[in-house]
Amino acid sequence: LKEFILAGLDKSWSPEQIAARTKKRFKNDQIGCVSHETIYKFIYHEQNRLMGLYKKLRRHRPKRKKWYSRVRRKTNIPQRVSIHERNNFINKRQRFGDWETDSMIFSQQKEIISVQVERKSRLVRIHKCADKSAAETYEALVKTIEGFPQDQVLSITFDNGSENVQHVKLKDIYESIKTYFCDPYCSWQKSTVENTNMFIREYLPRHIKLKNLKDSDIYEIQEKLNNRPRKCLQYLSPNEYYLILKETGKPPF
Repeated sequence: LKEFILAGLDKSWSPEQIAARTKKRFKNDQIGCVSHETIYKFIYHEQNRLMGLYKKLRRHRPKRKKWYSRVRRKTNIPQRVSIHERNNFINKRQRFGDWETDSMIFSQQKEIISVQVERKSRLVRIHKCADKSAAETYEALVKTIEGFPQDQVLSITFDNGSENVQHVKLKDIYESIKTYFCDPYCSWQKSTVENTNMFIREYLPRHIKLKNLKDSDIYEIQEKLNNRPRKCLQYLSPNEYYLILKETGKPPF
């Protein structure tokens, strides 16, 4: 079990993701499984902390933020549909047109980045927003949706942030789009956009001043990611994958 946890950390999996996989990996063994809290305690145990295991976490904090210091806000999202009601062909990435969205925040500034990623092709769209309001997020989503034919944006998966409350407005205007929401505090359930955020952080660390960046700068970062060969795409880039889809009318695989 320890080796499995270490291997997961080496793959940049979060403790939540590792805990979920242990349930599948060891469900028939007497070893049992562990919770994500147990994995965090293992990482931050004095000996393991000195070994630098925390550096394998996404935020690289040398000390864990105390649980009671985390502010939990309950957001009332109308017509919220759980991710557990999402069709299995979406979960298995069996078609093009299923998207995930997220907001990236930055230190001591209102500006954010709104990110949308298509689950099958990993095609990404990035928009700079003036703030994390529902109105700004809605406009970013509209820009992404309007950039594709109607049958290429079929579902969007959100987290439970207050910036996502206008998903109902999106569904009213774009009737073909279905919306789904992760469980509270389970952002790992939209792992495609979470992983993409890590790639974006290579270019946009938390301390960078977004107000100094033009839309063309954001677009350049977006296309660097879209032109990067991906193992999961048999080393096609997301742009190459999408070009084949447009030219042939069907995905390459």
